[in-house]
Amino acid sequence: MLIKSKVFEPQSDPRLKAGDEAERQMAFLLDRRFEERDDVFLLHDLRIQKGRHAFQIDHLVITRYGIALIESKSIHSKVSITRHDERREHWSREFRGREEGIPSPVRQVQEQARLLQDYLRENAELILGKLLGLLQKGFGYCPFDTYVGVSTSAVFSLSRGTPLPEHVFKADEVAPEIDRQLKERGSRDTFLKLNPLAEMPWAMSREEALSTARFLLVHNAPRVRAAAPEVAPVPVADVVEAPAVPATPQPGSLCPACGTQALAVAAAGPVRADGGRDRYLACLGNRDGSCTWKIPFEASRVAEAPAKYAAESKPVRPEEAGPPAQSGKVGPRYFCFDCRVAIEKDVARFCWDRKERFGGKAYCRSCQLKFKSRRGAANPSASGA
Repeated sequence: MLIKSKVFEPQSDPRLKAGDEAERQMAFLLDRRFEERDDVFLLHDLRIQKGRHAFQIDHLVITRYGIALIESKSIHSKVSITRHDERREHWSREFRGREEGIPSPVRQVQEQARLLQDYLRENAELILGKLLGLLQKGFGYCPFDTYVGVSTSAVFSLSRGTPLPEHVFKADEVAPEIDRQLKERGSRDTFLKLNPLAEMPWAMSREEALSTARFLLVHNAPRVRAAAPEVAPVPVADVVEAPAVPATPQPGSLCPACGTQALAVAAAGPVRADGGRDRYLACLGNRDGSCTWKIPFEASRVAEAPAKYAAESKPVRPEEAGPPAQSGKVGPRYFCFDCRVAIEKDVARFCWDRKERFGGKAYCRSCQLKFKSRRGAANPSASGA
């Protein structure tokens, strides 16, 4: 089940563009393998703030028998790996005709796994239940598997006596390896349950795995861009309302009906002739019946025409939505002309008062960064007009 996807932004830097393409390919391969399973939960582009520092995970797969972290690497040239001993392993690659050293992605994803395990152990009582209602379960013995998925076009050059690190796979090999590991642990768990004297492997219930995914989703901390200059609102008279365009539903965002649960992509209905099933973007509240909001999901339509896709989505009926969050008349709402996110009235006023800069349209604080601060020097390529 897809819990969180990544929204890719246009990149001008060739390396950033190649990195996004590697993450997009890996996400597609993982989604294709596990998206329709209700016991495997996928989160892409997860960033967790832990104290003064944060760590970012490209792809996370949460199962009953362990958690897998995948680091995507866009490498289309020759990669050289030299292992000096068990603790030192040096990586390099060819770039524009010369060899350059790069950080070890194996060490990188292993450090992410260590930080994630510490974070989950500190919050285990908020996620997992108790054994026999007495002992608090934890993540101390949970397997954290690490994978480095490199581009399928990469060529490895290994020094003598240096095998390919066991954590490194071509992108199309990662999902099958995770699936194989999951089946092996599941079959071992079933076999050992027949022997009461055998030591049982670490496992959690499906509900606990889903609770883990929900917890991480709620604590996802996206990187915040710098605030735009001159964002103090200036009051003006006769404000014209911006058109109320609904925000685009995305996997991982809050449900537009209940506002408390996240949205996830799931398959439902009978199997079609081609072997697939209909896909829906649905509220996680569908699992326990607390919210019934869902709409047909087509990823291509979200990417190509998000405003139209959002407008065509049918909200939940009033009798299904439950009690409203607050009573009383709802005042006018304002939305960013570019990203359609809801904005404050004063932010809209700030833009309309600077018609030479914003062209008479209202933008959120983040989208205001696309315009030069000097009056009359807007960037036409970023205006979205």
